[in-house]
This record gives sequence, structure tokens and C-alpha cells, in this order.
Amino acid sequence: MHDKEKTLFTNGLKFAQDEFFLDSINEFNTLVEDYADSELADDALYNIGLCYFEMNSFVKAIEIYNVVINNYPGSTISSLEGRGETGKTAAKCHYAILNCFLALNKLKEATRELQKAKEYTESFVIYEGKRITFYQLATQALKTYNQIQQQ
Repeated sequence: MHDKEKTLFTNGLKFAQDEFFLDSINEFNTLVEDYADSELADDALYNIGLCYFEMNSFVKAIEIYNVVINNYPGSTISSLEGRGETGKTAAKCHYAILNCFLALNKLKEATRELQKAKEYTESFVIYEGKRITFYQLATQALKTYNQIQQQ
């Protein structure tokens, strides 16, 4: 991995953390365009989707997450993000797509996405010392959505 790839990636993360989402997207896009075969390309695309999500551009976010799932099906989550996540990037994308569909009030589509997340049993986040799969996170998000809708 080149130093430039790491720099673009960490700059993109910093911009996103500071809520400069367009600058973040630009950094991540540069990484993907200049280093298409990089082990960070899938993570950069995931983060582009996350930026769109944060800007309430849910349809665009779904589009980007699907690019990751279709073009990088076997890719793994980068440890550079430091979030205690392990496994396939696609698992995170399915969880993120579910959240986009919930934001769009598309329960049927969200439920379909939940089933897709189920297959990633070895993709998880460590939270308070516990291993929580993206499927479990997605299940909880759907449950919370349904509770809110019933209020």
C-alpha cells in the first residue's frame, strides 16, 4: 500500500469527522480513481456512501453501497478506520442500505436487506467488549424503527 493511499484515506476520514462531507467524498474518490486496486478502495467507497447518508442523500448512498457489494464482494473492512470492526465490507453495506431504506420509509426493502445481511456471520463490531454482527445491528434498527412507527 502506498503512503498516498493512506493519506487520502485518513484525510477523507478527517473531513467526514469534521462534517466536510463533499471534501471527504473528493478525497475518497481520488483514492478510488488513482488506486482502483487498493485494499482501501472498497472502504473508501463505503465511506462515500456514508457521507451521502449523512447528507440525507439516501438513494445516492444506496447506489454507492451497491457498487461496493457488486464490485468488491470479498473485500474486508480496513483496520485503518479503527472502529473495532471485522469481516466483509459488504456486511456493513447491507446494514447501511437497510438504514437508508428505513430513512426513506421503505420497510419492505429494508426487510429484504435484513435477509441479505444474515449471511455475514463473521462480520461484526466489538461494542463494550461484545461481538455484535451487522445482522444483529440491522435487526435492532428494524425493531427500533417499528417501535417508533407504532408511537
